[in-house]
This record gives sequence, C-alpha cells and structure tokens, in this order.
Amino acid sequence: VNNDGDIFVSDGYGNSRFHRFTSDGSLIDTWGEAGKSNPMDFHLPHGIAIDGEGRLAICDRENHRIQFTDQEGIFLFMWSDFKQPTDIAFGKNGEAYVSELQHRISILDRDGKLLTRWGDESSHEPGQFVAPHGIAVDSQGSIYVGEVLEGQRIQKFIRK
Repeated sequence: VNNDGDIFVSDGYGNSRFHRFTSDGSLIDTWGEAGKSNPMDFHLPHGIAIDGEGRLAICDRENHRIQFTDQEGIFLFMWSDFKQPTDIAFGKNGEAYVSELQHRISILDRDGKLLTRWGDESSHEPGQFVAPHGIAVDSQGSIYVGEVLEGQRIQKFIRK
C-alpha cells in the first residue's frame, strides 16, 4: 500500500502480472507478461513491496530475480542471483530482506549488494530453513521468516 492508499498486488498463480488498485478496490492498471527473457516478463510474480524510495520490488520467483518498477509500472532495474525469491521486506536503512523458497535468506544493501546470506541446504535445525515463504522486519531490526511445505514454522531472528 502506498502513501495515497493505492494497493499493489502480485498475481502469479496464473496471470504473471501485477496490479494497482485504488483504496476502494477499483483497478487502476495492470502490468507484466508471462515470460522468462525480458524485463517485465514474469514467471510467477510473488511477494511485492515498496522500498524507501517509493519503488516497487516484485519477486519474480521462477525467474530467480527481483524486478523494480516505479509506481506507474515503468521498469527500472532488476536484481538476480536468487533461488526462487518468495518475499521481500525493507529495513529502516533501506536494506532488503529476501526469503528464497530454496532454503535460504539473503540481505542486500539498498543498491543490491549482497551483505549476507544463510541457508542453502534444507534443514529443520533452528536458524536453517526448509522453505522460506514470507519475511518481515520489525522496528528493532528483528527478522521473522515464515516457512511452508515441510517447513511449517515461523522463526524469529533478534538483532543484537
């Protein structure tokens, strides 16, 4: 939801697009195409968030990338090197927290430079992951990761 109350929705399970609605639910516009090669091609767009600069970040899950647009749906840039990104959240300093369905979490700076990454192998051990699907960051910088499939749990990581 942006500052004007407009709502952005990813529509990945069938349409490969994302949409903008007014606060009362009226459709403003729809963007994206099914595909794998070009910017604004999507293969299961998933999590969507607005960064501190007002840009949309759309997790293009099956293309293993995150595409950024302005709020009018104009492509800006993309980040790659993910393993099925499912969700993205932004911290108070602009850092991006990305859950990846293939057992890992990545944290990047506001420019997309990788700061840290953990996981990579499926594990039920605390601090490891089976299938991260959702991610959130609170005002103290603690990270919450929700898992699906065989993971079926929520883990909290406290910033020290």
